[in-house]
Amino acid sequence: MAAEGEIFRPTLAMLPAMLDLERRAYSHPWSEASLREALVSPDRFLCLAGRSAAGELVGYGIFQIVADELHVHNVAVEPGARRQGLARALLLEALSRARQAQVRVAHLEVREGNQAALALYSGLGFQVAGRRADYYDDPREDALLLTLAVS
Repeated sequence: MAAEGEIFRPTLAMLPAMLDLERRAYSHPWSEASLREALVSPDRFLCLAGRSAAGELVGYGIFQIVADELHVHNVAVEPGARRQGLARALLLEALSRARQAQVRVAHLEVREGNQAALALYSGLGFQVAGRRADYYDDPREDALLLTLAVS
């Protein structure tokens, strides 16, 4: 997927498509207001998206650089387009931009049971740095805190 499409910065006009994808991807999706804030605040958030060869939005990531840290807030990929490299491409692009900004470490949290995401993050070098017990609902499970040395 990532090889067919392109990684680009989504615009506010893409909010409805992003919100629709968010609702299909997660049991507790981000709100419209949160997605809108990320899209209209390029000085605070790095939003990246990927589209299919046909031009349709198939995934996006929302990241934030704070001081010398990259925070991975959200990576969502269309369920039918998963395991084709888009999430990896989004993360690699965010990490590349973070290196250019002299970021030293990346942080994220993930459901303990999300084995596909854990495999992706582990493959990129992220390591478990902590746990938040019973952090998620529906289903109730722990969040794992992951970190990666960036530079």
